[in-house]
Amino acid sequence: MTVYVAEISGRGIVAFDAVTEDDAKARLSDKGLRRDLHVFQNQGRSLWDGVSEITLRGPLPKEAEAWQASRATAGQSGEPGGHEDWRIFLLPVVDPSRFDDDDDDDRDDGD
Repeated sequence: MTVYVAEISGRGIVAFDAVTEDDAKARLSDKGLRRDLHVFQNQGRSLWDGVSEITLRGPLPKEAEAWQASRATAGQSGEPGGHEDWRIFLLPVVDPSRFDDDDDDDRDDGD
């Protein structure tokens, strides 16, 4: 398997492995990945605006090292399931959909 990086606007965003470049391109079409790229944020901004081109390239040495280290750590932790869809984000991300902003119980009414 080869490691590939999805790059958006000149930034390496996510690294993953694939058997061939065609397989890597197919992974870029995955609805789940595209949802994550659109929803996840870095520094308060979405990783992808839904319009900009997502390019595929080989990893820079530090990106490959980060991917390998992450994969090795997951293997050591004994996480269940295969790692055939293993991917890591190459920058800090926040998933704002995990926060419940609709809960009225967390408002400070001064009571």
